[in-house]
Amino acid sequence: MADPASPSGSPLRRRSIVAAAAWTIPTVALVTAAPHAAASTPPEPVGPPDLLDVTGFEAVRCDVVPAGTVLFRALDGTSPAARGATVTVTLPPGLGFSAGGTSAVVAVGTEGVVSVPAFAASGSAGSYTITATYGTAIAYAPGTVTASPGQVVELTRSPGGANQQPTFSTAVVPGVADGVHGAISGDELAASAGRNAAVLTADGRVRYWGANLGAPVTAPGTLTFAGAAVTGMVFIDTWTCVQAGNTSAGGIAAGAGADSVRQWYRTGTGTGPLTVVAVTGVTGTVLAAESNDGYSYALTSTGLHWWANATSGEQIAATLIAGTAGASAISTWSYRRANGVLAFGGGILRADGGVSAWNGSHALTALGGAPADIVEFQAGQSTVYALTGSGELWTQGAAFTSSPGGAGWILRAENLATTHAWTYEGYTGGVYATTAGTVAQFFAAQPAGNAYRTEARTIPAGVTLTKVFSTDGTYLALASNATVYAWGGNLDNSGRSQPALVAGVTNATDLNAWGYHGPSYVGGGYVISSTGC
Repeated sequence: MADPASPSGSPLRRRSIVAAAAWTIPTVALVTAAPHAAASTPPEPVGPPDLLDVTGFEAVRCDVVPAGTVLFRALDGTSPAARGATVTVTLPPGLGFSAGGTSAVVAVGTEGVVSVPAFAASGSAGSYTITATYGTAIAYAPGTVTASPGQVVELTRSPGGANQQPTFSTAVVPGVADGVHGAISGDELAASAGRNAAVLTADGRVRYWGANLGAPVTAPGTLTFAGAAVTGMVFIDTWTCVQAGNTSAGGIAAGAGADSVRQWYRTGTGTGPLTVVAVTGVTGTVLAAESNDGYSYALTSTGLHWWANATSGEQIAATLIAGTAGASAISTWSYRRANGVLAFGGGILRADGGVSAWNGSHALTALGGAPADIVEFQAGQSTVYALTGSGELWTQGAAFTSSPGGAGWILRAENLATTHAWTYEGYTGGVYATTAGTVAQFFAAQPAGNAYRTEARTIPAGVTLTKVFSTDGTYLALASNATVYAWGGNLDNSGRSQPALVAGVTNATDLNAWGYHGPSYVGGGYVISSTGC
């Protein structure tokens, strides 16, 4: 069976053109010719129905999204549909109209505008797709729901092979009943094996735990600096060294202000304090913050700042990379090889919409030919994945050398709602869910000569995935009904499994995950658990 998300011959970049076309009001030209000449121009014929999505939505779980937030535009040919015509709007599981139900017939307004009635976001965090139908035309409006505060519960995978269905144990993180979002990382099965996590609470505090962060899951720590709890944090990230015998771990937290960036580090096991430092030299408004083994990063309105991780002291100075002002997103990576050599790099979405990358140094290289309208992207050691506003998945990088189209930018899938990928050396894989609800896993490997390919994954009928996570050999997904599904094995593994419900996990309104392959498949994550609205 063909993958329904595989690219068509001429993909329509609908969400890209809407920004320019949807609110273009017809102008009346000044007629200087004789009246009979003006009247001789025939009226534009009415064509087939068409529908454009104009705006999507962002909401916190349990919020009511006001009427008119989500807009479509109905057309007859190239002209606005007649006022009073009707469009059927259907909400996915996890959303419901304030007036009741998940389907509504909406009258077309002036200039073909279709205003979606108010609705509540009661489902889990993640991506949602609202469907509108006008005659034979169908359009989709994307939306994002973020988690409301809830109890944090850690998940830990039992080590297993590629042909084993992953099983997980759970552990409630005491004292963290108002977790909002966070990060978790882990390493391989070795003397240094461990996992480390940090979660932001509703008031912007940082709660952390892990084998190398000095606080067990049964007694999470609170990040402090200069004797006081750090508050007002918005961004957070953690890392765990994957080199055997290396027990280092660390992370970053930042608020919106340039003076709010804090980086932490620790090496060892057992309990004990973290080294926490203030990052100086950062300017502008913070837009993103990421931390990896070796280096940390803060993207602000003035550009991308980086620094070598501090392992002692009270402050560290950041360096601004020239020419990065106006960039909107970053994606960074690193790992330490068995001999201790650090491999590191990342990518940045520039102000002009293009992508640049760095690898082994912080000198940027422009990756020409990137698609327009990138809204999400992931950079890896040999890959870049880009998701556009129209739901197209594009890839670039050496991992695709053996794939059709090679290492340049190539369109791989269309009509996606959410996607996530992993990369290690020249190996890469991931998973995506489409706006139609289908799910596929993908894989490519340059060293083994494996071309990019996909394989369908079966999700039970009536279940809609809102978030997907892929790590080397362990895959997890969050559903709108607050359940979690998991499966194991990459597409080069025999005996790989299909998604199965993770036992013991309920009321999961958000999810994060980590995984590693070395030599068995290990992994885990955490859920934020919340009931009702």
